[in-house]
Amino acid sequence: MAKADIFTGDFQDSQLSNAEIINRRRVINGFDDGLMQVSPLKHPWAYEIFNTMIQNTWVPQEIPMQQDVSMWEDPNGLTETEKNVYERSLAFVSNLDGLQTNNLACNIIRHITSPEIVLAIARQTYEEALHVQSYATLVEALALDPERVYGLYRTDQDLYEKNKSVLESVNKIASPTFETGTFETDQMFLEACIGNVILEGIYFYSAFLIFYVLRRNGKMAGSAEMIQFINRDEDNHLKLFIHISNTIKAEQPELWTADFQELILENIRNAVDMEYQWGASCVGEGMLGLTKGNLRQYLEFVGDMRCLALGLPKQYNAENPFPWIDEFTQGAMIEVNFFEGTVREYQSGTLEW
Repeated sequence: MAKADIFTGDFQDSQLSNAEIINRRRVINGFDDGLMQVSPLKHPWAYEIFNTMIQNTWVPQEIPMQQDVSMWEDPNGLTETEKNVYERSLAFVSNLDGLQTNNLACNIIRHITSPEIVLAIARQTYEEALHVQSYATLVEALALDPERVYGLYRTDQDLYEKNKSVLESVNKIASPTFETGTFETDQMFLEACIGNVILEGIYFYSAFLIFYVLRRNGKMAGSAEMIQFINRDEDNHLKLFIHISNTIKAEQPELWTADFQELILENIRNAVDMEYQWGASCVGEGMLGLTKGNLRQYLEFVGDMRCLALGLPKQYNAENPFPWIDEFTQGAMIEVNFFEGTVREYQSGTLEW
């Protein structure tokens, strides 16, 4: 990481001009005076995403949960299979957002030398913490056993292996001595950034789908609304890290080797497989029109969208088996490179229906 030494010596009035400082900025390894001057902008897309995040401000206390509580307590409200799927889905997403909060705050942000990108990641870190609170709100509202939700990975091997895989990908740059600035470490950091694309854009998706399937069948509407707010945030997080990854590629094209591209494709394929294995263990023999077969197809479709956004070829050529999901995600599933596509913006604390 290129940290400037402007303040280590005596005052000099012949330092770089503001224009020269901006021109030397990069996502990583750029000029960084530590002062967070964001005008003019080198990476305006980051500032735009930051502003969209602010416009989308919400809190979990906005979501009415009484109908969900009544349905959960009603012996005829949800089947045991549906309750089990709900709790397992909640267990993983709550684990995942906790991992991501720490990853952003401790591993990613310290290597970024573009202040507008730092602003966006700082806001994302806040939103990940908000999601942790949101899942806790669901646990508390439904009087679920915290050990059964938060501690499921200690008794369920599928969830244990999934959490372990996410942590292993995060820990590649977690060492306090890790620094960007060499070909090897810069590739590792780029892989970690694309790991965030995978985390935000694949690993959440079977769980989100389960909440939406329940809602489409008239069940647990408050929970689904909470997930919609979270999903909207995650769409912006996904957009942010696709921009970060593609911009590092543009600024340091030597990193984007054929071998590295194959590594990324392998990481995406492994994520689809792992997410399917977890989702299949949740849905079992099927639930409300959701089967192992259409779950696999959906995750392959999602995986293809992530490949396209990173400038990589599709791996599955899968069609979306759940076109109705746009009703819940508000059409934010981007099927093109994020430099060409757009995501809707919303007013603070609201969702369009």
